[in-house]
Amino acid sequence: MGRTEVEQALHLAKQQFQRALMAKNSQNLEEAHRLFLEAAENLLIAASLSPALLQASREALAEQLIAEAQSLRKMQRLTPLERKPAQVESGEENDREIPWLIHERPDVRFADVAGLEEVKEQIRLKLLYPFTHPELAETYGIQAGGGLLLYGPPGTGKTLIARAIAGEIEAAFFAIKPSEIMSQWVGVAEQNLARLFDEARQYPLSVIFIDEMEALAPRRRGSASTVMARVVPQLLAELDGFEKATNPVLVIGATNEPWAIDHAILRPGRLDRLIYVPPPDCSARLKILRMNLKEDLLAPDCDLFDFARRTEGFSGADVTALARQVRELVFTQAVATGQPRLITARDLAQVLGNMRPSIQSKDLALYEKFAQERQNALRA
Repeated sequence: MGRTEVEQALHLAKQQFQRALMAKNSQNLEEAHRLFLEAAENLLIAASLSPALLQASREALAEQLIAEAQSLRKMQRLTPLERKPAQVESGEENDREIPWLIHERPDVRFADVAGLEEVKEQIRLKLLYPFTHPELAETYGIQAGGGLLLYGPPGTGKTLIARAIAGEIEAAFFAIKPSEIMSQWVGVAEQNLARLFDEARQYPLSVIFIDEMEALAPRRRGSASTVMARVVPQLLAELDGFEKATNPVLVIGATNEPWAIDHAILRPGRLDRLIYVPPPDCSARLKILRMNLKEDLLAPDCDLFDFARRTEGFSGADVTALARQVRELVFTQAVATGQPRLITARDLAQVLGNMRPSIQSKDLALYEKFAQERQNALRA
């Protein structure tokens, strides 16, 4: 009877684990969190009914699942602002609730960002020093706050850098996407932008992070969108209010297509500080692997430096995905057998053999061309 219950609990744990992975990969973090905990519960049930030799290993697997569930909870946004949703009247006199913002105070710092030392130093020089050296900034009339555009290939860590900037100066952090601002109703998108900046200014120091900036502020020339014709001027007006704000606001945009952004957004006093975020070099890829693969889980034959070299051209997200898929591969086998084992070089090679870098060399050439054209324009 006991053996049947153990088998049933292990079977349920395996199913829930696989469903949790699917939910996680689909960015359904709440569902993944629940399923990881349910899988852990069934593993603990199996452990309680198992012989002593298997009990400890199954309890250890359950602890790993619980840790994974906890990490997912941390990834979710934190405290919602205590503000009632605004009501907007349409031309047909229908009221529509606008979902409001969520803010957090990130605990990420630059030390948590693998590599990109030149990028971090540029950010310190161009954006953070007025906050870390306020007396000198006041002496030389340097205004704290302003705008920054991070550009580069997908998956190179632009969002993580933005969170780290807020963490370095302990600022309230607002992260939005254009889809959360835009609306089919006349005037609503502009009001959403105004509310975003108004809310940010309520804090002593805040960071507004706008992902996919090219979707919110595309080049207006030749655009048939009447919404964009109104939204871009509203965004410009908010950016022009930097120097008038009592409480400093940093606006950080991120884009994979800097050439598609309206030129007016990039003029002095707006998002005029442009920083290229390249793919990670070998040392950064090694650090990402070490951050995502615990040393005590690696077999002696597992040379991470070798795999860092073999992932030339991979983005940070690609390298993180490699480590995650290896963990999932070995963990799934451990759940099926009830016997945990170390991650081997063969496991890494197997997963790496099925992966391709998400960044193409032709894409990198586009960023180099944009950077050169930007420098030429500034010299002119």
